[in-house]
Amino acid sequence: MLSTPAIFALRRAFATSALVALGLWPALAAEDTSPAAEGKLLLEKNTCARCHAIEATGESPLKQAPPLRDIYRKHPAQELEFEFAEGMGSRHKDMPQVQFSSEQVDAILTYLSEISGEPPPSEQPAVTPDTGGGEPP
Repeated sequence: MLSTPAIFALRRAFATSALVALGLWPALAAEDTSPAAEGKLLLEKNTCARCHAIEATGESPLKQAPPLRDIYRKHPAQELEFEFAEGMGSRHKDMPQVQFSSEQVDAILTYLSEISGEPPPSEQPAVTPDTGGGEPP
């Protein structure tokens, strides 16, 4: 009688052999599990892509919905983190209220950074004009 670990090893070997024989192993092995890929998947699964463009180019399916890459480029990272975590606010009743965990927010922002080719704008401290008074206090 085979031990439980031996049975699991045989099952795994059989499943791998079947995937290789069917030509599916390379596709599964190449599956992208990066944070950016996870971020894109979250945007697809949570209906964001139903209205917003979620790719590096292209128009949004819903004309009034801005592409997420544009939203990403216009808003500071802290604001985006808050909005995704607390549920994106909307000016229209048809936009679903979706909340993401901090890990999911990180993945989404990583994806949007990747397709935008830039980090989100950071909140800059207010610049005070130089009054010519010499050294700061």
